[in-house]
Amino acid sequence: MPDDIIIMVLSRLSVKEAVVTSILSTRWRFLWCNLQTLNFDARQALDNIDNDFRFYLSERYKYTKQVNGVIRSYNHPTLHHFRIRFYLTCEYTSVIDEWLKFAVKKKVESLELDLETNQKNYLHNTFNYSFPSRLSDKSTSIFPSANLESLKKLYLNSVNMRESVLGELLTKSPHLESISIHGSGYLTHIHVGGRDLKLKHFEIVECPHVVSVYLSDFGIESFTYVGQPIDLHLSGLPNLKNVVMSQGLAGLSNTVFGQILSCASTLQTLSFKIYHPLKIAKLYSIRQLPNIRKLTLTIVVRRDNCLLDFASLVNVFPNIQTFTIEVRYLP
Repeated sequence: MPDDIIIMVLSRLSVKEAVVTSILSTRWRFLWCNLQTLNFDARQALDNIDNDFRFYLSERYKYTKQVNGVIRSYNHPTLHHFRIRFYLTCEYTSVIDEWLKFAVKKKVESLELDLETNQKNYLHNTFNYSFPSRLSDKSTSIFPSANLESLKKLYLNSVNMRESVLGELLTKSPHLESISIHGSGYLTHIHVGGRDLKLKHFEIVECPHVVSVYLSDFGIESFTYVGQPIDLHLSGLPNLKNVVMSQGLAGLSNTVFGQILSCASTLQTLSFKIYHPLKIAKLYSIRQLPNIRKLTLTIVVRRDNCLLDFASLVNVFPNIQTFTIEVRYLP
């Protein structure tokens, strides 16, 4: 059987299973090192921890030992996708830093740090691992600027990041197309913009201290925000087609809906989670969004609320093709 076929089979296995095949024969010993994806997903271990937290220390030891062993043996010059999925806090900063150094050295294209438990609680982020704050000083940097040219996708969950680090990361990653940040404890005022950016997809989820988001003058195609009410400022975004907002309309009392209207000519997909449906009647007075093809509303209501006001949305979206409403009742 050709090596290419064997490598294709190995790619269907977990990292642990693929590495074990190295004992089958001399020929197989290093074939797993040709894998372009290292996905260290410890979902089963996290399930065990959820059932009994006493398993945490032993599972953490096994997980870090496995990752360290694999990256010490991996000798392929490049890496397409590198994923860490386990509950780790700032106590393991030095270990995670070494993993990041490995990934960047291999010119990783897709990097995921998912350090949350299965029981998500984004309000408690004091002990999160912090994304490295020194990107440009080559004497101390995990990410020397020359090695960030390959990065296209970044996913962070329960990883603290400051605005200055986000800005420098965008500057040092000329091909970065997608950023997802979940549960970061440091972000407050987010500014992303500049015609040189290649960023197409930007997602901010449950980052409790975010106050405002400014997006301007680049080719973003989709933006997702989930969290507390914020000030949103959108300008010069000619390619923005998909917006997901789950802070609710809050009675249209902030800038969010007005800013979304400023992109009316390009938007095709719109999704809202609405917490104050009694004030939704104001929607009948807004101008049309003629290009919206798909609208999704998640409505959180009491059982005695009337939802007839949503009928006015038919006039706002004259060319809609798919309209989905999900109703969630308060206890």
